[in-house]
Amino acid sequence: MHFTKNRVQTVHSLRSAIRCIRHKTSFESKEYQYLQNSKLRTQHFQKSLPSLPIPELSKSCQRYIAAIQPLIADKQQFENTVKIVKQFENGIGVDLNNELVSINKKNKHTSYISGPWFDMYLKSRTPIVLNYNPFMAWRDDPKPEYNIQSVRASNFIISALRFRRSLVENVLLPEIFHLDPKKSDNDTYKTLMRYTPTSFAFYASALFKAYPLDMSQYGHLFSSTRIPRIGKDELLRFPESRHVAILRGGQVYTFNVLDERGNIKDPDFIHACVKYIRKLPKDTTSDSITFFSTEDRDQWATVREKLIENRQNAESLRLLDSALFVVCLDDVEYETDLMKHAHNNLHGNNGPNTPLNRWFDKSFSLIFTKDAHAAINFEHSWGDGVAVLRFCTEVHKDTNKNHFVKSCKTQPTPSIDAKQAVRHLKFTLDDFCKNALKQAETKFRSNTDKLNIDYHMNDKMSREYFKVKKVSLDSMFQLAFQMSFHKLHNFTPATYESCSTSAFKHGRTETVRAATRETNEAVEAFHRKDKPSPAELRRLLDNCSTKHFQLTKEAAMGQGFDRHLFALKLLAEKRGGKLPDIYVDKTYSDVNYFMLSTSTLHGDCFSGGGFAPVVPDGYGLGYGSIDNILGIVCTSYSPHRNGKQFADAFGQSFDEIHRKLEGIRMKSTLMKM
Repeated sequence: MHFTKNRVQTVHSLRSAIRCIRHKTSFESKEYQYLQNSKLRTQHFQKSLPSLPIPELSKSCQRYIAAIQPLIADKQQFENTVKIVKQFENGIGVDLNNELVSINKKNKHTSYISGPWFDMYLKSRTPIVLNYNPFMAWRDDPKPEYNIQSVRASNFIISALRFRRSLVENVLLPEIFHLDPKKSDNDTYKTLMRYTPTSFAFYASALFKAYPLDMSQYGHLFSSTRIPRIGKDELLRFPESRHVAILRGGQVYTFNVLDERGNIKDPDFIHACVKYIRKLPKDTTSDSITFFSTEDRDQWATVREKLIENRQNAESLRLLDSALFVVCLDDVEYETDLMKHAHNNLHGNNGPNTPLNRWFDKSFSLIFTKDAHAAINFEHSWGDGVAVLRFCTEVHKDTNKNHFVKSCKTQPTPSIDAKQAVRHLKFTLDDFCKNALKQAETKFRSNTDKLNIDYHMNDKMSREYFKVKKVSLDSMFQLAFQMSFHKLHNFTPATYESCSTSAFKHGRTETVRAATRETNEAVEAFHRKDKPSPAELRRLLDNCSTKHFQLTKEAAMGQGFDRHLFALKLLAEKRGGKLPDIYVDKTYSDVNYFMLSTSTLHGDCFSGGGFAPVVPDGYGLGYGSIDNILGIVCTSYSPHRNGKQFADAFGQSFDEIHRKLEGIRMKSTLMKM
């Protein structure tokens, strides 16, 4: 009997051991460790990407004149600017352009704008929160039982790590724009490209009308941070990192999510650590330093040097800087209050006497409210929307599909000693740093309290609706922005729309100047008391769409003028002495004072996104389509502008466009969007 009992216990032990081995083995498998395992390597096309072209000087000057014409109401000012531009085009501009071309030829590994654009961000001394960092919010998980903060955060961490491992090991599918996905986004194409030499892979792909995009920015996505320095910040990367940083109540915690071999730890462990941090009582023994990342960069650089004189502070900062990424577990919940949710995602100021649960210097932060709404806030110097959009899309899709961490209601977390795995990063502030922290908090709360966020949603029209009507959705958004601004302020503002130049090696962005002669004519027609005929209105709408399509295409192909003139200005500054007249002309400052800063966001995974205005009396306009709804997120600063009025005016303007499109039966001459 005793012998039989021992045998039974042995069998149970063996079975338990086998289950543990199987469990461990399953999470060491490629299916768990990699989000993708593409045979077409991530960097396959990078070597053969075309160089970002430097536009002809004469064309940049022509485009500049065309862009300022609808903005400068003073005829004498406009004519004077035209003369100055012509002098530049035929004089000093030629020398500067020749120098730029010469420098570009010597640096074929990059683009003429990449270095200057990094410097533009890193040399800016203004706080990065509001001025640079944007946010994008994800949709909730379609399965409500997974919309639990600790569960959702854990699943996002795992999916982000799976994305990272595929990227680092060069098996993430390259970013490719398929003009006709049915013909090129298939196994045949991928196999052919796989065996095409990397030296001309881009051009082989282009034969399929499939255009690979630059992926150089992806290198700063993980284990990266912006370090404040006097005069110019520094981007640092820590490729050997194995830990994430978790913010809760303004305190920072870390734990390793990768083992010594670089494998992602199992879901139960990650979930246990997240739950442990989530349940910790409020800590009053350690100072919080999070407000420092909201400061002017020179001030923050000065404080940081003082801060790291303390050995414990230096080690804590090192671990925060080197984390794979930051996860913010917020104590707030907003349910359906979209605007409070937007405020939380953009800056995280949730009122007096509340800790700031953000660290804006990291490459990106994943944000989870108490009711499990998820968003990302990212530092902008290292990259533009392309890498972040791909990351957001892939990770959201993976979390909704796999659910490696099961719902708390269906599977309790096994007993894991998370206390031993989690490390609390503690900081001790001297009087100088405490005073600096109070000043930083005061300025931050003052700035964010002035920010208003409003929105408008339209369910009468959709992306498909505009395709049927044969007009460009993006151009109609931009026209509605111009109509709205004119209704409120009665003039045409300098308008910025961001356009990616990632079709080229180390491309960044180019400006689409969305306020045009064509939009001015349409705005005037819509606001006239004696309305034009339906045919005339349709012609004006088509003109707006055609012009916007042209400008967007030029920008995407590196044929805008803003980056070109910017690069020439930097060369002139390096020479010293007086700047060319084109840059000291009042018009140049006027047309670069963007009262409307706009950026589109499309994607099934997003519920919205936004950013602050770039000037005090401007508007920040994030816009796009979600299912069959079109919407905008409008930011503004009090007392200079009233975002609610602008959002309402936008709704009225969009309705006017809708009524005209519904009342017009004639065919459009516009090409497809």
